[in-house]
Amino acid sequence: MGDYNDAFMRNQNAAVQARTKAQNRANVLQLKLIGQSHPTGLTNNLLKLFEPRPPLEFKPPPEKRKCPPLTGIAQFVSKFAEPDDPEYAPPVKEAELPSQRRARIHQLRLEKGAAKAAEELEKYDPNNDPNISGDPYKTLFVARLNYETTESRIKREFDVYGPIKRVGILSIPTGFGKRFSYVKLFVVLLKDHG
Repeated sequence: MGDYNDAFMRNQNAAVQARTKAQNRANVLQLKLIGQSHPTGLTNNLLKLFEPRPPLEFKPPPEKRKCPPLTGIAQFVSKFAEPDDPEYAPPVKEAELPSQRRARIHQLRLEKGAAKAAEELEKYDPNNDPNISGDPYKTLFVARLNYETTESRIKREFDVYGPIKRVGILSIPTGFGKRFSYVKLFVVLLKDHG
């Protein structure tokens, strides 16, 4: 018979079972010998790990030192700053709140934008701009066009009001592509169709 939980004991080969039994007996004898050396059954190498440390060396308690006696500050009052002295109250820098900081930055941006706009206005000369062709008073701008709108349809719509010199559709390629158109007319005055 043997321990059938052991894989070697489940083996049907008799030689393997006999060798396993012999090995088990040797292990049990070795454990008994170890148990005789110390009640816990630990080996000498392991017992060294659990040995107590040597006792601490006795040191006499430290002697108490006497503190110097406490005195008042009356003898130093004459060296204090007076209210008239500049050192009496140094200026306290006021902290800036986050809302104040945002308002300050916003104001700086507004001022910078106004300065830039004034500078651009001084430089602006519509008569010498190379990108402008024709008279701006004879040009109509049509905004918010449908994407299916064509130049011929715009020309057909505005042909009622007078002869048209040129029609163009422009689109801005940002986002959804806003579209607008310009219509250059020959006639400034529009006819009243009433």
